[in-house]
Amino acid sequence: MHFIFLHSQFVSLIMSYCRTVEDVQNVIQHAKLSDDELHPLTQVLSFAPKIEVQEKYKFLELDSTLLNNLQNGQSLVFRGTKDENAVLCTNKQTYDVKEAETSNSLLLLPDLRWPAQQTVAETGRMLEEKQVLGVFHKYYELRICKPKLRKVHQLLEKCLYRGPEYEDDIVKTGVKLYTFQDLLDNVQASKLELKAELKENMAFCINGAWRFLEHEYHFRVLSYILNFVDENSWPINQVNKTETLQSLAALVPMDILDQCFSWYAEETVAASKEGEPLYRLLEARVCRFLAEVLLRQAGKFNLEEFLLSWQQSVPEGMQTSEKYLEGMALMDKNSKPEVIWYFSEADLPEDINERIRILFQTREKWTLDEIRPYVQRLATEKVNVNALLTKYARASSVGGVRYYSAKHAK
Repeated sequence: MHFIFLHSQFVSLIMSYCRTVEDVQNVIQHAKLSDDELHPLTQVLSFAPKIEVQEKYKFLELDSTLLNNLQNGQSLVFRGTKDENAVLCTNKQTYDVKEAETSNSLLLLPDLRWPAQQTVAETGRMLEEKQVLGVFHKYYELRICKPKLRKVHQLLEKCLYRGPEYEDDIVKTGVKLYTFQDLLDNVQASKLELKAELKENMAFCINGAWRFLEHEYHFRVLSYILNFVDENSWPINQVNKTETLQSLAALVPMDILDQCFSWYAEETVAASKEGEPLYRLLEARVCRFLAEVLLRQAGKFNLEEFLLSWQQSVPEGMQTSEKYLEGMALMDKNSKPEVIWYFSEADLPEDINERIRILFQTREKWTLDEIRPYVQRLATEKVNVNALLTKYARASSVGGVRYYSAKHAK
């Protein structure tokens, strides 16, 4: 006979015969415990004649936050296609799902009564039989991870908005358009993380589908707005939105125009003589986009010529700055002449090993300020940029400047 006796809940396991109250009392006596100190209910465990639920159920370890979410009626959703590792998403967070093993046996026991569920018995010790329906040695553990958002770009790049005149072609060719729910079904991210990604990357919703503006069309719409501001000689912090949209409505659909204006301007506390709120053009966003327009047109650009052209392209009152180029362009100030070229973080893979490989293939040595924009997206609250570089790169100092290079570089 084999048995396991858990005195905390007073659970007895029997394999060969039906346990009696006397058996339990004998065990209590051998354990040198007092019957009065224990709950009056003993639950006797036995294995079902045929265990058939091993493949039907899986154990998932939840922390207190996730457990509270479930108990409060919130949902947890597994996301991922057959060729992706599964993640678990709440409304706010994404978790990696990893299989783990334990040397302990995890028993599946329906209707097991915990101490708080037990009532005081008037007739002395009682026995209840419980059947073990499954024995497990594996479970799934969860770890907070970065959402897998690269797929948003892969999906929406296939259905770029080029203007109303091209929408019939989209319909005729049967290009897939994605609602927010479609994106949720395909992208491994929580609702809030997906919404933040769409906002950050200037996606917009038209006729229920989320789209990116095609780059040249995006530039055209922004140019209309900036040129109208210039024609009216408005300071960049005194832009009349209503007049701008009404005047340009014949050139661009109003919803696109309104959306684009919101990306590049913010409301101020000032108002026009007619009481219309006035807006301020956002220097960082305008400068960054116009820099991208210039850099996409060339390979390596003479740095001095680029900086001059860039400053001339932005509205009067704005000042370009190299900080607006972070994560979008690289500069080589050791070459003669100095050069700059387009190198976008958005084009790098999400896999950290592959990303690091490409970065050090592109440039042998990086300073922390140079490489940070290209790895920041992969950092977490627990693993910051410095920790990532410590793990995946090799640090060295040259002339008092700290550089990072490939881990196994010669």
